[in-house]
Amino acid sequence: MNENQLTIKSRNRNLHHRHTILKVLAITPIVSLLFMATPVVAHASIFGDIFDLNGWVCGILLGWSKGLFEGYSGFIAALGDSTGITGNFENLFSSTEIWGFVESVHQTVVIPLAESILALFMLVQLVKVSQRIDATSTLPAVKDIVFLAVTYVLFHWLIINSLDIITAIFNEFNKIANEFIPSATNPKPFEDIGEIKGEDMGGCFILLLCGAICWLTGLAATIVSTVVVMARAVQLYAMAAFSPIPLSLLGFDETRQMGIGFLKNFCAAALAGAVMLFLISAYPYMVTAASLSTSSLSAIAAGGYDGVAVIVDWIALGFLLIYALFKCGGWAKEILGG
Repeated sequence: MNENQLTIKSRNRNLHHRHTILKVLAITPIVSLLFMATPVVAHASIFGDIFDLNGWVCGILLGWSKGLFEGYSGFIAALGDSTGITGNFENLFSSTEIWGFVESVHQTVVIPLAESILALFMLVQLVKVSQRIDATSTLPAVKDIVFLAVTYVLFHWLIINSLDIITAIFNEFNKIANEFIPSATNPKPFEDIGEIKGEDMGGCFILLLCGAICWLTGLAATIVSTVVVMARAVQLYAMAAFSPIPLSLLGFDETRQMGIGFLKNFCAAALAGAVMLFLISAYPYMVTAASLSTSSLSAIAAGGYDGVAVIVDWIALGFLLIYALFKCGGWAKEILGG
């Protein structure tokens, strides 16, 4: 193929492209005129039925919002699981293995140390008696000797049986906590959310945002509750394992306040379970008092932003619950006068 033939082919191709462009330019105004001549309402109806973007987005946002509020309700219901609070002292962690470790430390390490402390203080008391003998040049009264003997026997018994004594104290406070376990009659906010309706995209987005914040506060409350329950169990087990030491200090004037302080702190830790369950049982009543219902959620989704104030109350109550769970140990000490 020579150079002239290539030139002719290239020229023909360019002419074909020009004819195509001219046809498109000629048809476009005609189609535009026909489109503009058709009534606008008809176009809006057709695209509204086929491509209902507003309704589609609102449906997705409402579905997500409902799921978030139901998740929030699930978190609140999970707070009522009181196994780690009111369970037997031997299985606060749903296992007796940790309790076995506590008993081992108590028997093999702490009791010998407490016995040594008791023997030391008995020796100090004997020195005091001998000093009185040297000062008065008389034999000690029989009651002093009897008092020392009775003191030793009593506190030796306390040291040996300290774990049983601590367990008995916990069980007494545990009876109080069992009275606050949430029952089936307690209100359950948003246990069954009805159909939320709304066609305002902005309102649906606000509802989704409020639902996300509520869900996060519910999740935070669950995490805090779990941490507080586990920390309390660890504290109780540690105090039980080392209980012989403060109990051995109760019999002497110089150290009696240390032993009394230990008993008050242990009682406060045991009572904290009852305070925690009281808060968890009372919280649904406080939430129900906020009067948030499916109808108010639908009102928000329809653009009625006045209902957002009610959800703000819900969120505030969620933060209040988190704060109260952190403070339940301190409140228990205040109840006992600590």
